[in-house]
Amino acid sequence: MTNNNSNIAIVGSGITGLTTAFFLKKRGKKVTVFEKNSQPGGSIRTVRNGDWLTEYGPNTILLKDRIVDEFFNELGLNDHLIEANPSASKRYIVKNGQIVPLPSTLLDAVKTPLFSLGGKLRVLKEPFITRSNQPDQTVAEFVSRRLGQEVLDYAINPFVAGIFANNPESLSLRHAFPLMHNLESEYGSLIVGSFAGARKRKESGRIKRKLVSFKGGLQELPIKLAEKLNILYSMRIDTVEKRVGSWFLKSNDAEYGPFDQVILNIPLYQMKDLNSPFQNELEEISKKVYYPPLSVVHLSYNKEDVGHELDGFGFLVPEVEQRNILGALFSSSLFQGRAPIGKHLLTIFIGGGRQPELASMETEKLMKIVESELSDLIGLNGKTVYQDHVYWPKSIPAYHIGYDEILEKMKQIEKIGDGLSIAGNFRNGISVPDCIKNGIKLAEKI
Repeated sequence: MTNNNSNIAIVGSGITGLTTAFFLKKRGKKVTVFEKNSQPGGSIRTVRNGDWLTEYGPNTILLKDRIVDEFFNELGLNDHLIEANPSASKRYIVKNGQIVPLPSTLLDAVKTPLFSLGGKLRVLKEPFITRSNQPDQTVAEFVSRRLGQEVLDYAINPFVAGIFANNPESLSLRHAFPLMHNLESEYGSLIVGSFAGARKRKESGRIKRKLVSFKGGLQELPIKLAEKLNILYSMRIDTVEKRVGSWFLKSNDAEYGPFDQVILNIPLYQMKDLNSPFQNELEEISKKVYYPPLSVVHLSYNKEDVGHELDGFGFLVPEVEQRNILGALFSSSLFQGRAPIGKHLLTIFIGGGRQPELASMETEKLMKIVESELSDLIGLNGKTVYQDHVYWPKSIPAYHIGYDEILEKMKQIEKIGDGLSIAGNFRNGISVPDCIKNGIKLAEKI
């Protein structure tokens, strides 16, 4: 625990670091944030181009925690908060070349063509499946054992691609989806636990779930935080060192410090290039955590050129369908003000852990692949009126089997490097709310 006169440096202005800085400043600490780019937010980036508004990173926030809701209110962002259109509750999965709505009620689940009768009956056996005795299991192993192969293929596989841009065979259940792991551990069943644990989740600070963004896009959040903080932009830190009990940072031979605490809020793959007392350990960690490449393509069309109504959140593509895209968001259907009147705006995801070789393709070739897929799936029959493409060579960290080793190594570094903390979406959740909550906890601990 630092004293009130502490001088703290945060390297990187991702949402975890910004949140930590905000709450440290509230407690009277002096905080300086160093950011290598010219704007805050890390992967949260909103682009306004005329009447089109696109997100290069996260597109939505699932607001379900009171602490996050109160945080937005404290920042003065509640007046800017917008909820997704009601139709966003409708989500689609590709099955046999058609986009089929996911069931949202028990009756829908009985009638849905997504799963065979055998697949539906298999789900009913879930409460009678015994707990696993394995301390760590993949998402695929867990789901196929408890819910069956069809649910894995046509629900969880595309779901994992939509969240992690990865495959359920590559992720640890306990680290990627701790809620499912805890339901089995505590109640012995997902179905039983979902009902029995509802009261406990409410008591833990949960509020009614809603899908949200901000009027000007998600980057309003880091921009609002940045207004309240001391951030030095275009400042690439290349050295972190400790001398006589204090920490010092260097950037282009300029030195900053002394600091009582340093928080590294940069991706793991960037930490290996940082000169520090723990360079070897950080390099070892960074080599073991996979960030799959991902391309995000934004395309807009006249509404009359699209056969589907695009009345929902979007669609996801199961791997068994052997398509060349992971899925698409119906961005202009999700929130108002994302595209001009009479136009559809879609956000399409390509590559990830499933097909990493596609992510790095040139824009022109990628557009042909995407439009071919959209022609099949949503009846596209027209030319683009707007397009944009962003390539993430390293997108979302994969919480793989054995991730405990990574987390334990971080704890060891922090213990030895008294006054050094490591923070980011590679630790305790990748979502924006997870990062906010982690930032609050870190500020409380320092």
